[in-house]
Amino acid sequence: MTATEATRRQAANAHPKGEQPAAHEARSTRSWLAVPTGERAARLTLVGLVIALHNLLELPRDAITAALGSPLTGALVFVTLSVAIGLLLVALRPQPIRWRWLYARPVQIVVLALTLGAGVVGVKQVVTTFASATTPISYSNDGTTLDQYAAQQVLEGNNPYVTTDIVRAVILYHQNPAYTTPLRRGAFASYPYTRYPTAAQKTAVFKQYEKQYQANPNSVPPGGAVEFESHVSYPALAFLPLVPLVWLGIPNVAPFFMLCFLVLAGLLVYAAPEELRLWVGLLALADAPLVNAATIGDLDVFYILFVLLAWLWRGRPIASTVALGLACAAKQLAWFYLPFYAIMVWRERGWREAAARLAGVGAIFLAINLPFMIANWHVWLAGVLAPEVDPMFPLGNGLVRLSLSGLLPLFPSVVYSALMALAFIACVGWYWRYGKDMPEVGFALATLPLFFAWRSLTTYFYFAALPAIGLLLARQGRQMGQQLGSAHMSAPVVQSQERIERIGQKEQSSGQASIALRPSGTPRRQRRRRR
Repeated sequence: MTATEATRRQAANAHPKGEQPAAHEARSTRSWLAVPTGERAARLTLVGLVIALHNLLELPRDAITAALGSPLTGALVFVTLSVAIGLLLVALRPQPIRWRWLYARPVQIVVLALTLGAGVVGVKQVVTTFASATTPISYSNDGTTLDQYAAQQVLEGNNPYVTTDIVRAVILYHQNPAYTTPLRRGAFASYPYTRYPTAAQKTAVFKQYEKQYQANPNSVPPGGAVEFESHVSYPALAFLPLVPLVWLGIPNVAPFFMLCFLVLAGLLVYAAPEELRLWVGLLALADAPLVNAATIGDLDVFYILFVLLAWLWRGRPIASTVALGLACAAKQLAWFYLPFYAIMVWRERGWREAAARLAGVGAIFLAINLPFMIANWHVWLAGVLAPEVDPMFPLGNGLVRLSLSGLLPLFPSVVYSALMALAFIACVGWYWRYGKDMPEVGFALATLPLFFAWRSLTTYFYFAALPAIGLLLARQGRQMGQQLGSAHMSAPVVQSQERIERIGQKEQSSGQASIALRPSGTPRRQRRRRR
């Protein structure tokens, strides 16, 4: 029996005609609780290891730096992030994973234990976030503070790109100034780039502006605190969804982003094959950086949700285009996905379809941002380009970490920008040539160039891992379903062929038996004449 015939017979017997609904539900429940084996187990183990490395990078480093020193700690952080990115790219390969250690049960049990432990913490964070929905919290991300204040400015009839100010936002929402983003000017102008202002230094400078504002609000105009990033640094969809929450008087926008996380996790679970859904959900809860981002109201959870929808719905032109347009209208990082998305659509549906979708993405982006651009295009552009043009201190765990740790000299920012541009071109070129059989790898390649950026924050890389592997599992599940579907359709034909073969075998055997009973050498006509 050939492999194709075996697959067809297995498919023909997969759903017996007399199967009762209760039996089908019981079998479905068992498939949810099935333990992955073989290549699937190895791939999930690899993804769990990637998430474990991401979780490790989230741990406080002060004690490690004090014990090992800054150079060695920086090298360990750089290596950890590099290994995590490399393992993710290996996990996204369409070929079976060859590493034998990933198939070892002890390794899989250790990774499962780490995942379960992190998953428990993830569940606790989800519950805590929704339980504190009506309580003001301290955001460890000044971007969330500025976006919430921008939503307030919209309700007051102001242009948030003009009137948003970090001093007023921190005072209004009682936030910690230690989480502001310092700029190398004013009191920090004399700081070398390798000397990132400490929390105490930022707080001391900020308190001076706070005293001035309390004495006379007009003495500190919007953007007057030159040492801190005060712009709304994102496109308009970063703060527009928060307007209803602010209008309702909800002091905490973190539950909105936690809801985005749950929707993202739900999509990944639903898209995965039935027997892997439990494990995908567990990985989502164990992804500490992703859950932490939702807990503090990080915008990355919001935009990556729409990028995932654009990939999942790529067979639906309008829905996919709208999703990617919303992502690009929320955060600049979504722009990095555009060439990879266009290449994927070009391969599947042709260049006209790809061009039409890119035009649709641009139209959606303009529809959301154009009112603010018309009101004051210069201020809008300054805000959107602030992460690139404002004099920010270098930060991150990519290549620049080696320079900040003293292992390499710190090059001018233009060098890192050039390296990032070259890496981006290389990733797009590689995806164009080799990404046909693995479209999900574009999800990881889109943010890979930021590894070489002046500011290579780990959040740039965290959010690509789980969606990328989820897309891979979903595509493999669809392909398997299509194969089984074709096998189901051909099963009646196979059964008919088998019946014909059995009938032919019976006739042949009966014919041979009748020949054996005849007298040797006597034809049938001669026997009839003798009678």
